[in-house]
Amino acid sequence: MIKGFASLPGTSSYAQSFPFSFRNTPYFMTSPIAIGTHLGEMNIADSNLYRQSISYALKNGINFIDTAINYRGMRSERDIGFVLKKLIYEENVIHRNKVIISTKAGIIPGDIEANLVPKDYLKTILLDQQIITESDLNVVDHHRHVLAPSYFEFAIQQSRSHLHLDTIDIYYLHNPEISMMALGEERFYKKLEHLLNFFESQVKKGTIRFYGIATWTGLTCDPKEAGYISLERVVSIAHKVNGEKHHFKFIQFPLNSNMPEAQTTKNQKVNDEWHTLINAAKLLGIHTTTSSPFHLGTVLKKGRDPKRELREILNTNGILATMVGMKNVNHVKENMKLLF
Repeated sequence: MIKGFASLPGTSSYAQSFPFSFRNTPYFMTSPIAIGTHLGEMNIADSNLYRQSISYALKNGINFIDTAINYRGMRSERDIGFVLKKLIYEENVIHRNKVIISTKAGIIPGDIEANLVPKDYLKTILLDQQIITESDLNVVDHHRHVLAPSYFEFAIQQSRSHLHLDTIDIYYLHNPEISMMALGEERFYKKLEHLLNFFESQVKKGTIRFYGIATWTGLTCDPKEAGYISLERVVSIAHKVNGEKHHFKFIQFPLNSNMPEAQTTKNQKVNDEWHTLINAAKLLGIHTTTSSPFHLGTVLKKGRDPKRELREILNTNGILATMVGMKNVNHVKENMKLLF
């Protein structure tokens, strides 16, 4: 296992090697663009493409990689782990303290290497091995989500193994709006308190360094919608669990021309005043990362210029980093030109 985590000295040293501006947190510095690993086929061909692009990116100025245990049937985490192990141990060209890794869990995953689709993984691994119970499942339509700490203890260990990491820099609760829709507000926030308490215990153990929530619509939708999540309330729960020393420091959400709500809609209340999500996060001391800059390709199908779309997001005030899916080295090179 690769020891350590992204540090301010390590990432600052990394940033000094490249002629564009990195962005600051008290914990590390990050490139404005991060590599996202959501899309792609669950095959070795796409794994090889991802491995090449991740390797190129880490060597040339992108030091932030985002993934999730369910992405590409666990292949995305494993591909990242392959590259990290190679660059850190075999080639000795990257140090662990220069690289930020975020991953997520909450959605029931599949495992392509074990030939298990999510439905079978749920039964064979999670239920049959008593990692969770049927009562832990929160189901909305075909979506299955969990908040049970027992699942996350298992999932964190799986992700650490896939990534070859002792410590994951940022660990997100993935799409918690599914559980919110299934449970309702009071039950959801009560279960969330137990989960955040568990995350704090994992920070103490050193398996994760920070945690957060990554939503699709939960943080940006209308407060009257069933899946709406109040960022202020989540932060207050983190304070309740561990006071000012809590480690709930990051959120992730989509931002693109089809989904601009995070910067245009005042749907998050802080101290009895309504703010956009981005401004609310700033007021609450939470760092924001964005996903889906091209809205799963639908933005590009409308004939919009991808460079212009991405540049506008990168220039949005209050955004720490934008996750961009890049499984092609040429796409990495093209997108990095926007940083200079």
